[in-house]
Amino acid sequence: MNQRLIVPDLARGLALLGIAMANISTAWIISDIPGAYGESVGWVHPGSIADEIAAIFATMFVHVRGLPMFSTLLGFGVGLITMSLARKNYPAKKARLVLVKRYGILALFGVAHMFLIFNGDIMVTYGLCGIIMGLLIAVRTKILRIIAYCLIGFTIFMSLIGAVGAAFGADMTLPLEPTSSFTTPADYFINNALWGFVYLINAVAAIPYLLGVMLIGFIWAREGVLVDVNAHRRTLLTWSWLTVAVIVLIGIPWGLFSIGEFSESFSPVFIALNQGFGTITGPGILAMIALATQRLHNTVPAVLYPFVALGKRSMSGYIMQSILFIITVMPFGLGLGLESGVAMKLLIATGIWAVTLILATILEATNTPGPFEWAHRHLSYGKTGRLEPYTIAHA
Repeated sequence: MNQRLIVPDLARGLALLGIAMANISTAWIISDIPGAYGESVGWVHPGSIADEIAAIFATMFVHVRGLPMFSTLLGFGVGLITMSLARKNYPAKKARLVLVKRYGILALFGVAHMFLIFNGDIMVTYGLCGIIMGLLIAVRTKILRIIAYCLIGFTIFMSLIGAVGAAFGADMTLPLEPTSSFTTPADYFINNALWGFVYLINAVAAIPYLLGVMLIGFIWAREGVLVDVNAHRRTLLTWSWLTVAVIVLIGIPWGLFSIGEFSESFSPVFIALNQGFGTITGPGILAMIALATQRLHNTVPAVLYPFVALGKRSMSGYIMQSILFIITVMPFGLGLGLESGVAMKLLIATGIWAVTLILATILEATNTPGPFEWAHRHLSYGKTGRLEPYTIAHA
């Protein structure tokens, strides 16, 4: 392809908003608000219509939505790089080494992010999954599709087991330190590093849960699904309708339980179901974006320019989110939202994402790469930061 696809960049830019919204109530602001309900979505204050609307919005469109879409996009990216390696005459063995190095470095970036800044990092899992996919580049598409469906099926099966356990009162969540206890930077960073070891194990354990949708993204790159939307409309529509089903049949009931319309004791059941079935929404939301933007012919309208700019710099945007969250919500920073309901939390998350959107737009306007993308490419490919043809790079 001589032209960069806009759909992956646009989707990454939007996914970062979903990730910020999900993380603020599940990782960044941990508090106990007496009299409020809906802890799983970030607390709903009694009588607050704004919180109730925000809670239902979050269960439908936020939790386990941005992460699986980002995972699908990572697999798509591995597929594009694999095809680039083939065009540049890399033998299969050398191509595997390039991919293992690239995604091994991504995993190391994740380890640094996890222990130094935010122990809820996802780049470790992405890097390890990228290594696995790099080793599978010569496997036939039919076999990869079977592996992907088996992994997605395993994820759903485990969520069903979790739902049954939740129905009988089992609690599988990790205890988290209240945000209010981090009164100094040392409190936060020491706690973050200590818990990093636990989350490093979780990052490895998450591989089978995310690798399935990553392989779907890899297959879509190999088959040109996002390049020729019309030719693959049936595939894209199927995933889109599956996503609608998850949003309606799981997201809405969970939202209603979380705002107290019915017994909140059933919320953990839908949380567990959403963890498994929610992975389907990764390819599904990407499919919806591809269908909605097919008439653009890879031209970027002004209104989408900032989203695409952020998508091109998604790693920098993701890490910048962590830095901005520390500054804005920690008690030793601005301390915003510590006692707020879900509506304010989502607003704060949107504001942080908007800052990264503005910064990315400025970098795009000046043709400047994101700092972490620049470092990653140069560490992966050498001085030029580009994937050189095999005959030149290894002459």
